[in-house]
Amino acid sequence: MMEQKMKEEEERKRTKEIEERMSLEETKEQVMKMGEKLQGLQEEKHQLFLQLKKVLHEEEKRRRKEQSDITTLTSASYQPSLPMHAGQHLLSIQGSPVSHSRPGALLGERSKQLFPASVIPVSKGVF
Repeated sequence: MMEQKMKEEEERKRTKEIEERMSLEETKEQVMKMGEKLQGLQEEKHQLFLQLKKVLHEEEKRRRKEQSDITTLTSASYQPSLPMHAGQHLLSIQGSPVSHSRPGALLGERSKQLFPASVIPVSKGVF
């Protein structure tokens, strides 16, 4: 009886040892698989971070360009050297009764309205 109990217990120990070995091997496999997965996720994170950096850099460039464009437009609109009455000349051109059948006369009339004769002489033989 004692011998049989010892054999049974020895058999249980072997079975338990085999199960532990199997579970240990399975655990090692799982650890290796998870390590590989972790490495893949770290690489993906790295790529996404590089993409984010690139997008942020492009956004910063676009924002700076827009800011410089706004600054340029703002400074150009406040230049005191632009004549304040230029709009009046344009209105008088649009409202002037000129015959469209004579293109030379049309250009001659407009140039007279835009520029005084002392600035740009207009000869009627040129057209």
